Amino acid sequence: MNTPLRKLALLCATAALAVSPLAGCSNDDSGSSGGDKSLDIVYWNYGPAAESGNKATADAFMAAHAGTKVTLTPVTGENWGTYYANVATLIASGKRPDVMVISGEGAQFVHANNLVLPINKYLDKDADAKTLTGDIAKGLIDGFTVKGDVVTLTYGWNDMVVYYNTDVFKQAGVAPPKADWTWADFEATAKKLTADTNGDGKPDRYGFTWASNEIFPGIMPWVANAGGNLTSDDVCKPTADTPQVNKAVSFLENLIKTNVAPAPMPMSDVFTRFQNGQVAMFGAGRWPIATFLPAGFKAFDIQLYPKGDTYKTVFGGAGYPILKSSKNPDLAWEYQKFTVSEEIEKQYVGTPDKPGDSIPSRRSLAQTISKVGVPPANSDLYYDSIDKYPTLVPYPAPAKYSAFESTVLRHLQLIFAGETSVADGLKNMQGELSSIVTC
Repeated sequence: MNTPLRKLALLCATAALAVSPLAGCSNDDSGSSGGDKSLDIVYWNYGPAAESGNKATADAFMAAHAGTKVTLTPVTGENWGTYYANVATLIASGKRPDVMVISGEGAQFVHANNLVLPINKYLDKDADAKTLTGDIAKGLIDGFTVKGDVVTLTYGWNDMVVYYNTDVFKQAGVAPPKADWTWADFEATAKKLTADTNGDGKPDRYGFTWASNEIFPGIMPWVANAGGNLTSDDVCKPTADTPQVNKAVSFLENLIKTNVAPAPMPMSDVFTRFQNGQVAMFGAGRWPIATFLPAGFKAFDIQLYPKGDTYKTVFGGAGYPILKSSKNPDLAWEYQKFTVSEEIEKQYVGTPDKPGDSIPSRRSLAQTISKVGVPPANSDLYYDSIDKYPTLVPYPAPAKYSAFESTVLRHLQLIFAGETSVADGLKNMQGELSSIVTC
């Protein structure tokens, strides 16, 4: 399945959804109903790739499980937030899907609204489960665990690493970054890469930039490596005005003030400037290679984010949780397992000409990326980042995530534009988030 996992890690449940009627629509059936071997799966119909990808997985499952019937129900939505709202409306109207596709942030939403059947009992009793979970990094399991309930297995994910333009580094005579670099090393490197190549008195090549329209590849790696987060561990209170968040945002603000970074820009613009050599470094997951490699651009590599007061891997993924509305939860569990099977996970590895845009959740499959020759050279770092380092869990994803993210981005825009100070901007952000991040 070719699902855009970048978006899966970014966009989530909307604040506007009235969820109170949903509990009455859920069903605690714990087994299959008679001999029924059918499943109804809902997914976000974001475009042709969503339809073809889900159909390919469903067809493969039916071929491997004789007598089963999988019905796909596409659900529209401008983003993942409106998709969640529309799925909830569908259930409230009497529809009883067995499975739905969610992002990592969606784990909080489906759990808080009593929509999901946790898979703990399957993990305890299924003979295949130990083999599967043993091949999946603990951080990926933890990222889909809410209050001790494992919501789903993750079939694919993206972390945050630093991309660097190898041609620009060579032209500037700067050595490639190493995994143990610090914020000070990063800043010094970015300054060496910043240049006024046309002599107009302004930089036309910047050392670094970040996305203005997304939290995940924006401030979150810096906040995490400053030892902070934007919410409390129980995701019940905002923590935007803490010293750790202030330190991270101040560091980025200073890069702009010293002309080492331009004002943040949409990720699509980041891609263009990086390929043109106008930006030497930026942060993202594995998804950029699906743009770079087909376009013939291979002058890049990756490295871990620089260490601040700590180092934590920031990541997001996706899965197929079993819904309490399911009439056939045992078969739904088999489907969920199938989405992390070798047959499906190989699709995320891809080939040098047609790379996957996410990281396979299965370690054994992820470790084949470099072996089959899919760039970048340091591609083993993708899985190493979650296998060998602490992770940011939970990702700050309250149930009202759409309102949360838009509020954070709006205040950051004011800070990075110099219209308010870091301290005042974060204070105002905290005040506004207090009514959004609640339990």
